[in-house]
Amino acid sequence: MGVVGAALRGFGRALSKKSGTIKSIKPAKNLTKRRADFEDIVKHVDKHKSSKSPKIKHDAAKKVSGIHDKYEKALSDSHKANKKLLIKTVGGAGAAGAGVIGAHVGAKRKWPKYKKFAESDIKTVDGKLKLVPRKKK
Repeated sequence: MGVVGAALRGFGRALSKKSGTIKSIKPAKNLTKRRADFEDIVKHVDKHKSSKSPKIKHDAAKKVSGIHDKYEKALSDSHKANKKLLIKTVGGAGAAGAGVIGAHVGAKRKWPKYKKFAESDIKTVDGKLKLVPRKKK
């Protein structure tokens, strides 16, 4: 195969490629609030008719849209930060719990008196506090 044949074959491959299909689209958030704000702006601008009304409406719509976008991004970022903080908190609590359990097991091995205390209940016998072995289940 010559150079021209290879070029034509490559060109044919380029034409045969298809892009993937769009399966779903997420609608934008707060569309009703955005639309209500826009309608409010239009109503107030129409009340004071002037030759610059269309430009005022256009500029105001852009500004309001930008404000909504900034608010939604800040809200989204705060939700992400809270989620990360929650994950860290739960992980830290789990690690602390594991540390306490490990220390408890180690202490029972090292000090037999601690083991006796940890594996018994405190009850009153004849008006005095006494260590009583726990009942096995």
